Amino acid sequence: MELDQALRLRQSTRSFTSEPITAAELQELLVAAQSAPLALGDHATTQITVVQSPGTLAVIKKACEMHSAKTGAVRDPYYGAPLVIFVSATDISDDHIEYSNAACIIENIILQAAALGLGSVYIWGCLRKLRANPEALARLDLPEGYEVLSAVAVGHAAEPLAEREPTTRVAVKLV
Repeated sequence: MELDQALRLRQSTRSFTSEPITAAELQELLVAAQSAPLALGDHATTQITVVQSPGTLAVIKKACEMHSAKTGAVRDPYYGAPLVIFVSATDISDDHIEYSNAACIIENIILQAAALGLGSVYIWGCLRKLRANPEALARLDLPEGYEVLSAVAVGHAAEPLAEREPTTRVAVKLV
């Protein structure tokens, strides 16, 4: 698939089937993640953790549950995805460039997921709950001193991905 098509397919998926990701699909997602540019090439302080074990996902989902402000209903923060990839780092710098590194990794995964016809969604808001839950956080088996910065949920979208035409969403000014 050409990059421009993957860009048009890339969208936030908030409903997944229970169909698992294949080993080949996971490998392609990880190659994309490992291809992301990191500031100063700082790979030594970055960790990618793949969670696909239903038991581990259940513990993490429970720790990160979100409640609807309107209805009070509990919502799965990972939208039923069978796979969640967490990006963590240690030695967080004063300028927090590690968050940009994590975003580059996540975006590469999201674009590769779209190229594979998989759905994905960037995970951010619920991660503070995960960081505050030692039991759930321990399930990630992170090296000492590492902090979860971002995550992406990936799976087969309940509704097929549909190409979208690019629209002007961010103001652009040429000077």
